[in-house]
Amino acid sequence: MDRGMGAAATRAATGRDYDEWRDLLEAAGALEWRHPTTVKWLVAQHGVDHWWAQGITVDFEQDRKGRLPGQQADGTFAVSMTRTVPGERLEALATVRAAVEAVHGEAHRANLGASQPVVRWRLRDGTRLVAAAQPQKPSGTPINLMAEKLPDAAAMQTAKAAIAALFAAAVG
Repeated sequence: MDRGMGAAATRAATGRDYDEWRDLLEAAGALEWRHPTTVKWLVAQHGVDHWWAQGITVDFEQDRKGRLPGQQADGTFAVSMTRTVPGERLEALATVRAAVEAVHGEAHRANLGASQPVVRWRLRDGTRLVAAAQPQKPSGTPINLMAEKLPDAAAMQTAKAAIAALFAAAVG
């Protein structure tokens, strides 16, 4: 996340813009809180929708705690890309899964019955790859591929190119 949604959209959805949320969180002591604590506080104390609470928390961590874009709460980095793949959800996910397995081997976990079907791989270098099928659209199924547990920001560009290559192999 790099500065998230605009101030007007944030204010419309949450009643405050990012500057106001940052000041409020800092005054509440969130500089000392872990990521989940901040999200839960926003939801419980201010009625912020969980999705918006995540975005507000990431913005706060980037602005006030020095978290970098793409950096996860555990200090590792992640990058993702979404492409629409022809077919219904499980068929589209299977197409991408086959392309990933041709390069990285068998998945270590899959939950195809979830509301958002997902397949996960643990890669030899300690990183992870996750493929998730979003709700189907008339043009096909958006599939998100995310590389997780990247060691640093520099690894993000390489991972993004690898994800693009996997999509190219899956759908041309």
